[in-house]
Amino acid sequence: MTTGTAAVRVPEPAAMPSPTGANYAFIVGHYKSGSTWLANLLALHPDIRCLGETNVFRYAATQDIATATRNLFTSSYWSGGGLARLPRHRLAVAAAAVQGLWRQAPPRTARPSTLLDLSLLDQRALRRELLASRSGEDYCRRFFDFVGARLKPRAYLVEKTPNHVLVTPFIRSVFPEARLVAVYRDGRDVVVSDRFFSARRGRAWNFAASVEYWRRLIEAQRAYASKYGIFTCAYESLLEDGAGTVAGLLRFLGLPADEHVSAMLRYSSISFMTGRRPGDEDRGSFYRRGVRGDWRNHFTDEDKRRFKEIAGDLLIELGYERDGDW
Repeated sequence: MTTGTAAVRVPEPAAMPSPTGANYAFIVGHYKSGSTWLANLLALHPDIRCLGETNVFRYAATQDIATATRNLFTSSYWSGGGLARLPRHRLAVAAAAVQGLWRQAPPRTARPSTLLDLSLLDQRALRRELLASRSGEDYCRRFFDFVGARLKPRAYLVEKTPNHVLVTPFIRSVFPEARLVAVYRDGRDVVVSDRFFSARRGRAWNFAASVEYWRRLIEAQRAYASKYGIFTCAYESLLEDGAGTVAGLLRFLGLPADEHVSAMLRYSSISFMTGRRPGDEDRGSFYRRGVRGDWRNHFTDEDKRRFKEIAGDLLIELGYERDGDW
């Protein structure tokens, strides 16, 4: 790879249907690197249903069944905040339906699904199903088979949890033929985005820790990409050649592309989702700016020195810089 914007690798595709007839695909990589955008994009394809961040593989690989279930239902992004948020969620769904009557928009199913999209009966049934699991692997199979049976995707059930890249071998042990997708981004922009995201959430943040975590996830991605046949793409390639990148990903999944790509890009764009132009900043929004190179507006000389010390070599290896003189 010679640039940080043309990083698309397409391994040989292979997929194994679930009991519902759909295939599974999983988006991994690094948070604040475009995984949410990619999930929103794929959810717009008529043959795909998406799930938000479940953390289910990480929970199942590292926790007992009861703890994993509690975290899945209360702590994961996919939980939607739990039952306490259900009224607000239902109101938002109803409001979106009303908006769709006067604003050209995709159907409400064309977005990542959460626990709150399941009926209360299904939520209870899912909890019982998971608590009956015999192992972590069995836990994950039960989860995706149950949710897939409710969402009924035509071709793929896609889940995205960026840090699942760290448990890629476990994912492969559960679903040997599932398709894996990794999206990554210039680590300097990741650090800046992470800083603002943490401030918005009121969380403590540390520059060095953020850089070190980016390095850890990138190294895991690179170690597993060839071994496990991961389709990899850079956030910057989505920005600069969205049509080509998305078409390549759909080919990897074995899905039709030409008639869907333009609508997928339009309805997942920052302009459509926020009403702002790309680059217009809203520090209170999850989609703060959506541009590349924003680190130049925020890095001090000391930040540059520390980043180079911790992960400067990866910027060169990934094609974001030619050398350390930046």
